[in-house]
Amino acid sequence: MGHSGVHSVVVGGGIGGMSMALLLAAAGRRVTLLEACPKIGGFMQRFRRGGVPFDTGFHFTGGFENVLAQMLQVLGIDDMVKEAPFRSRIFFGESGRRLELPGGGVDALADYLASEFPEKRDAVYGYYKCEKAVVEHTPMFDLRDRDLAEKLMLNEYDLMTLDEFFDRLGVAGELRAALGSAAMCHGTPPCESSVTNHCRVSFGLGNHIARVERGGDAFIDGFRREAEKLGIEVRTGVRIAKCPEVVGRRECRRAVLSDGSELEFDDAFLAIHPKAILELLPPEAVNAFFRRRVGEMEDSCGFFTVSGVIDPAAEAVPELTSYLSTPDLNRILLPGGGGTGTGMVIAEERDAAGKPVRTFTAFGSVWPEATARWSEKRDAAYFEYKERYAQKIYDEVYRVYPGLRGRIDWRATSSLLTCRDYAPPTGCAYGVRQKLGCSRIFGRLPVRNFYAIGQSALIPGMLGTMMASFLMFRQVAGEAAYWKLIEARLR
Repeated sequence: MGHSGVHSVVVGGGIGGMSMALLLAAAGRRVTLLEACPKIGGFMQRFRRGGVPFDTGFHFTGGFENVLAQMLQVLGIDDMVKEAPFRSRIFFGESGRRLELPGGGVDALADYLASEFPEKRDAVYGYYKCEKAVVEHTPMFDLRDRDLAEKLMLNEYDLMTLDEFFDRLGVAGELRAALGSAAMCHGTPPCESSVTNHCRVSFGLGNHIARVERGGDAFIDGFRREAEKLGIEVRTGVRIAKCPEVVGRRECRRAVLSDGSELEFDDAFLAIHPKAILELLPPEAVNAFFRRRVGEMEDSCGFFTVSGVIDPAAEAVPELTSYLSTPDLNRILLPGGGGTGTGMVIAEERDAAGKPVRTFTAFGSVWPEATARWSEKRDAAYFEYKERYAQKIYDEVYRVYPGLRGRIDWRATSSLLTCRDYAPPTGCAYGVRQKLGCSRIFGRLPVRNFYAIGQSALIPGMLGTMMASFLMFRQVAGEAAYWKLIEARLR
């Protein structure tokens, strides 16, 4: 297709970068996507053992009933990304109690938890009333929303931690953990997360959790198809090594790449970790305040993952079980807290021959300190560590699913260092923790034609990362270009 003459470079080939590249190209720009890893996709990538596909980081999502479906239409990949049935449960390690969370939306979820914790019925309904209000006033949960400026204004829930809100409601123990369990899916503990940050993620998963047929491959294949149509240049195994000069109004329009080539462009969108953004920017363009902002950011947890194939004769249905070793989510989501949270996902897949299989993936929260000594070299002691930690997760799995003991063919294990191979430079699961009172790195950067997007920008996870790209596109391309694209593609 023809281009407008504006050349945009997108740095980072995860879901945020792929979404941004498609939007810019659909608006008529020439687009180059740079990905430092050998393949695009980031945590959307999958790997295979014995012909069976397994997820690396993207396991499930919310939003199929609203904004995700809209974004897929606008990106032109809704025919590729199909919902698969899924359900959700919570298992409390200390008590052995199980919560079988219902489908049917947050109203059904509120009714269920009110019946499970009748003495806190009013508190449960108060929480979900807040959750719905937060989403109603969140920009871009409906791509046709024209009240963007009003919804960008702060409200009381932006200025209150989730712990403070739970204290106000008077909830504790397992109910507190159940209402806050989506923190395991955004990575910021209740003592640090704003109510708003938590509710945006919690609503999407509580209202309609789902898997995607073919997992992240569906998104990546859809991107490749549309990128070819739109003429997007995709370059992998390459990164910006240096921005040699800042000119004019503190802009940079030329970069030296790691392969020695040079790239000229009009603007750049950085869908990478804030620490990687800081390293990329020309030193003369970055003041001490910006360096301090990035330096004060702390990563969310990473995951240690075990993956296997379930015996065809065993009973198992597609579902997520959140195993919480303690109902204190702060102990799980803060380094050194001593608690662990493990997501357990049963999924229906097809192997390389097209035969139906069921996979079991369990991913437990870990911190860099556990593997720091092997950061540069993975020796025999590292593989002994992997065996020990894998056994810990197996024990959790069989406690939750005793009927699957001896019925899972475990095929792969991966540590935080493995995650780093897919999502450098740290391998953390949800980017930096979105701590109340700490400003995020989103939008225009100290180099004025550079813009930050990605998982650390607004809302973590696949859905929030895509939303950040849509919001950034709307701000940079302008309202006319945004509405032209929406009206042309959104049914």
